Amino acid sequence: MNKKHQWSSGRIVPCHGTDPGSIPGCLKPFPLSINRYKLDSFLPSSSLLNPKARKTLAFWFRKKKKMTAEAVNPKAYPLADAQLTITILDLVQQAANYKQLKKGANEATKTLNRGISEFIVMAADTEPLEILLHLPLLAEDKNVPYVFVPSKQALGRACGVTRPVIAASVTSNEASQLKTQIQVLKDAIEKLLI
Repeated sequence: MNKKHQWSSGRIVPCHGTDPGSIPGCLKPFPLSINRYKLDSFLPSSSLLNPKARKTLAFWFRKKKKMTAEAVNPKAYPLADAQLTITILDLVQQAANYKQLKKGANEATKTLNRGISEFIVMAADTEPLEILLHLPLLAEDKNVPYVFVPSKQALGRACGVTRPVIAASVTSNEASQLKTQIQVLKDAIEKLLI
């Protein structure tokens, strides 16, 4: 008997037969090379996403979740599209490397109150979403752009931690090398709000 093993929810499940997709709990094979191929069509050439962040984003594409308002809570507005999500997570990762990132809803609130936040990134799949809906109100009062990305797990990986992150704030720094990238991304986020 020919047994095939596929990854399914963190454990190996034996799949018998020729079509593993026909068995419940058994995933079709999806080699990492295909993940990279699919992601490279979305990623800019200068992307610095670490392998864990790339793997998490590949998980989203593999699950065929649409990165649109239908797949997440409708209260999560404005929601970044797939290309903008990649750009945002790339900049979030760079900001974490430059120590210009605060992780979590409480720290994001503190940066807004202190006036040092450049923009706010929130996860649209937060459950319940109401635990971070005070941030858009505060951000509008402080004239700080904000945006939702589809996955809290992908946001956590981009922040450099293994746990999900529901909100993050990129902070300002006068001598930062990211200043031009932050300004370009702020303009793109503000276009979503209009």
